[in-house]
Amino acid sequence: MRCDRKINSLNPDLRETFSPLMFRSIIFCATLFLLAINGLSQSDSTMVRFFVKGGDQYRVRIDDELMPKTNKFRVAKGSHKVEIWSFKHDIHKGTLETGNLDSTNYFADLKVSASYNSYLAKRDDYKRKVLFYKTAPILLSGVSLIALPVTFYGMKEKHEELTQNEFLDRYGQTTSASLDNTTLQYNTRVTLFAASIAGSVAGLLGVFILGPKADALVEPIFRQQNPFTLEYMDLSYIPQINRPVVGVTLRF
Repeated sequence: MRCDRKINSLNPDLRETFSPLMFRSIIFCATLFLLAINGLSQSDSTMVRFFVKGGDQYRVRIDDELMPKTNKFRVAKGSHKVEIWSFKHDIHKGTLETGNLDSTNYFADLKVSASYNSYLAKRDDYKRKVLFYKTAPILLSGVSLIALPVTFYGMKEKHEELTQNEFLDRYGQTTSASLDNTTLQYNTRVTLFAASIAGSVAGLLGVFILGPKADALVEPIFRQQNPFTLEYMDLSYIPQINRPVVGVTLRF
């Protein structure tokens, strides 16, 4: 309808020339022309699919141009320089040869960087030292202090039972087996009470003696620069949540 209005608004002499049918024909021909140009342009390029092993989130740079975050790119046919990088890995450098293909695949296997392997070793050593200097003394003292009153009252109760059984055994009113069993239980309570005292003392000494060493420990940090951008990525271990945390630092 709009087309008819525009044509009707033209000069009367031009109405017959620009009929609606002719107008639609022009649009159709122009569309075919654009599609033909697009087809010719795509015939000079190749669709490349990247399959990368080793990196979770990788970036691709082709001929020094950083590509979008996807694994499919259309490039001009021919030879291209390819660079692929993922955090914690070494940069992969290779050459893409498309030949005269309309589509092809590119496979890459990223290698873990030596600096990241070194960080993993330092992180494991840090975790062991935190466990020895801080976690173990706190747990030992805490468990021992909780067990101390329990074992004390258990030992006291068994001591009273043992005194009673010894009195009954003196007058032949109990068996020797019952007395031996009560004696064994009492000795066990004494041992547990002594272990609670020793654990409390050792744990508290560990907290005060090894605590400063634990506070002096430096958390290992893995830092790597993205070779395609100006950002640094950090990976540090947080013992409170028992997992690594990734951070990003921008440089301008």
